Amino acid sequence: MTLQSSGTISLANLRDEYNNGSSDPIVLNDYYRGGSLVRANAANNTATNLSADVPTSANNSSLSVNDFYGQTRAFRKTYSSTATDQSGVGVFGDDFAVNYPKQIVINSSQTIGATSTSAPALKIDSTGAGTITITNNGSIEGAGGAAGSVGGNALQVDGSVSVALVNNGTIKAGGGGGGAGGTGGNGVFTANATFSNLVDEGGGGTSTPQNNKPSWLNSIYTGAGNLDGGVGTVVENRKWGGIGAQFNRGINPSQFDFNALGGAGTGLFGQCANRGPIFVSVQTNQTGIYTVTAGITSTYGQGYGTPTISVSTSTSSAGSSFSNSGSANITESTTTYFTAYGTTSNNKDYYYNTLSMSVSGTCTAISTGGSGGSGGVGQGFNQSAGSAGSGSSGSNNAGSGGNGGAGGAFGSAGSSGSSGGNGSGTSISFPSSAPTNGTSGSSGGASGKSIQGVSNVSSSGSGSLSGGTA
Repeated sequence: MTLQSSGTISLANLRDEYNNGSSDPIVLNDYYRGGSLVRANAANNTATNLSADVPTSANNSSLSVNDFYGQTRAFRKTYSSTATDQSGVGVFGDDFAVNYPKQIVINSSQTIGATSTSAPALKIDSTGAGTITITNNGSIEGAGGAAGSVGGNALQVDGSVSVALVNNGTIKAGGGGGGAGGTGGNGVFTANATFSNLVDEGGGGTSTPQNNKPSWLNSIYTGAGNLDGGVGTVVENRKWGGIGAQFNRGINPSQFDFNALGGAGTGLFGQCANRGPIFVSVQTNQTGIYTVTAGITSTYGQGYGTPTISVSTSTSSAGSSFSNSGSANITESTTTYFTAYGTTSNNKDYYYNTLSMSVSGTCTAISTGGSGGSGGVGQGFNQSAGSAGSGSSGSNNAGSGGNGGAGGAFGSAGSSGSSGGNGSGTSISFPSSAPTNGTSGSSGGASGKSIQGVSNVSSSGSGSLSGGTA
């Protein structure tokens, strides 16, 4: 306690204040400031020395009991303005680990706050020694948690350090962050596809058609000479006008060519006469399931087998083959090879009247569900509790994202996010299964602790705590 400011001070009074409990003889020279009984501040001790009026032996002055009027054996840190991220070591420096009384006083209307949930607003480190007293007449406030995260602690007492807390103000744990909303479920819809980079892989040339073919087709189309035909043979050269009839060969371009690229939903269609497969490559802007067809019309013979169309991403593999028609899985922005052919060589002479193939301009595609709304930040020092973010709308049968949860107030958990909406549409499994249900929203974060390490704290005062203790 503080020594009296007037009247008589006895040597016994000095011993009770600075060497309490000792029965050693009292030697006045032992009480110079800077000794073991009346300590001087360490160089990194920012607190006020409450025995600052006691002279040091270095000033060569004689020590008198009158030098101790109004003095106290303690270091005191008084907060008369807002401060952040404070600690016992940061305030008292090397003196924090010395057995000497230490006081922290937070004045009325002042706040010690945390700027991050990774550290409390005020931390009493485990290396502390001596009596440590905290008098809070203002506020100690933890940081609010980010979305879905735990709020920060306000006062934290580590190890087995003992703290006497006089709380006449408020000690507030940071609120927990709100949980994120769930993602909407994927839907299924019919998309209008746009094709690009159409290439005549099987035709080409300037006169006689090339009749190129993918390598895997050699077992059916054996020998290029049998494909080329010629004047005077049973079947003349392949009748083929190329892409959009770019080759003028005296044939009906609308009958024996491959259509030039159109707009969204147009699709692809081609046909040739006399000899050879139809072999083209193209890219599409939409991943999905497309209808593909192949057909043979023959008035000059029979035995050409089943009209078939191959869909592949390689010229060395047949990929997926479909008799007459089927549903092909096609990935956007990927070069895809389409080959229409008959499954029987009929002694190598293909003299059907017309071979045709088509790819639908629409496909069954998956739409992505809306994203979930973000969670609000928890209330904390210089932070208001954040409101819930809205989930984005789903389109093309996709479910909308769920709304996020609001951030919690001081000492309260954040709200959980809501679930995303379910997708709808016909069930498909390319490129993944759909439609799907929306996902659940995530839980809100818990609040921090108003006092962490409360078993080391003896409390008094009429102040309040917001948030639990641990």
